[in-house]
Amino acid sequence: MRRWAFGLLLGIALCASLAAPATFAHADATILSSTIDNGYPKQLTFKVTAQAPVDITDITLSYAITGTGTSALGKPSDLTPGKTVSASVVIQVNSGSSYIPVGSDFTYHWAITTSDGNVTTGPDTKFLFLPPNQDWKSVSGDFMVVYYHSNNQALASAYLQAGVETYDKIGKKLLNTTLKLTPVKVILFDNEQESAPALPGSGATFDAAVTTCGTKVTQDIVLIIPLSCGSSDPTDTLRHEFGHILNQTAGVGAFGKLPSWIDEGTAVYAQTTPGNNYISAFQAAARANRLIPVSTMGTAPSDPNLVNLFYGQSYSMVKYLIDTGGPAKYAQFFATIQQGNRFDQAISMVYGFDLATFEKQFAASVGSQPPAAPTAVPTARSQARPTSAPASTPVPALTDSGSSSSMDRTSIVIVGGAVLLFLLGALALLAATMIANNRRRASRAGPAPAAGSTAPVEPHDLPPAAPGE
Repeated sequence: MRRWAFGLLLGIALCASLAAPATFAHADATILSSTIDNGYPKQLTFKVTAQAPVDITDITLSYAITGTGTSALGKPSDLTPGKTVSASVVIQVNSGSSYIPVGSDFTYHWAITTSDGNVTTGPDTKFLFLPPNQDWKSVSGDFMVVYYHSNNQALASAYLQAGVETYDKIGKKLLNTTLKLTPVKVILFDNEQESAPALPGSGATFDAAVTTCGTKVTQDIVLIIPLSCGSSDPTDTLRHEFGHILNQTAGVGAFGKLPSWIDEGTAVYAQTTPGNNYISAFQAAARANRLIPVSTMGTAPSDPNLVNLFYGQSYSMVKYLIDTGGPAKYAQFFATIQQGNRFDQAISMVYGFDLATFEKQFAASVGSQPPAAPTAVPTARSQARPTSAPASTPVPALTDSGSSSSMDRTSIVIVGGAVLLFLLGALALLAATMIANNRRRASRAGPAPAAGSTAPVEPHDLPPAAPGE
């Protein structure tokens, strides 16, 4: 009995000794350090050092950018397995193929895989991407935060208040919409030289004399500098760019798009004043009967000489619609576009007149003649525009995404071609029938008559008349 008990205890001890190494082999890895090298304006380098009881064979960086729906995985370019491993993953933030703006909120973690197949996932970590080497501070409200440095707290507070006023004027009272992505982050730079590296490097290159006062880079990030551009109020830059965010919230959907003149005109309407440069350019064109055809305003002009006129006319057309039907009807107009209707259809559905009538009535309201060019039905992709210095504010032209009118014209060409081919075939058949009948008559009548004489033609020898003859 004692021998049996001793053997049982020995067996249990042996099993325990065999199990101990297996448990140790599957122990989790430990992340010793996790840092980020901010290589603004080109790249971010995520670094990690990890340790495990067995060799680490793989490391993966998983990150997401809050609010954009962007998420991705990154792998080190080189990894030598070992029990203690350091690795890095480089993310391009401003290159020809990638643009992640300053103000982006990252959430990231590391996953460490060991040779036994065990995966250790580190904790989620937050990172706010801002230019380094500055003591960034912020002022914030219910839906907006303004980041600033230097001694710009009072100015940052003024921009924050401008955001509150714009949300009330445009978001609530005009478009009847609610922000879906908050907080809206405003990055306030000291000057254009400081802000220039933060702008998309793959965008259009503007003339050196042009000052980019601000731009909406995503649906929740605006970059600005404290400079008056086109109006006497420096905060109009924020009002304009924040207006683009509200426009997109109210009027852009899975299939609904705003043409540039509506997007820009409403953004100018968000300002405390549209600015003398826009209005004077528009008034001069109206007096000279040189307004821009609505059919060409689906995208902003690339010609710097037309930019002030484009913005002034866009603002004036938007104001005409608002004055004609009131804010409620204008909000309905945006909602109708967001549902997937073309803007010309939305005008007809909401205001009761087609685009050509709108163009005539608008021109008459400012004492001008409508442009001679026919009004088409453009459907343009909407894109944020930089609010730039007056007199020379080139805006990159966008590619028109196509429209139903162009599809209709294509259909007409195809159908017309088919009808033409049918008629040509019918004429060829008639000609062949006539030749055959003439040959039969010649064979029955004998030799051909002499020159100058006539050969009688009986009614039944004539070919059937072609339709319409």
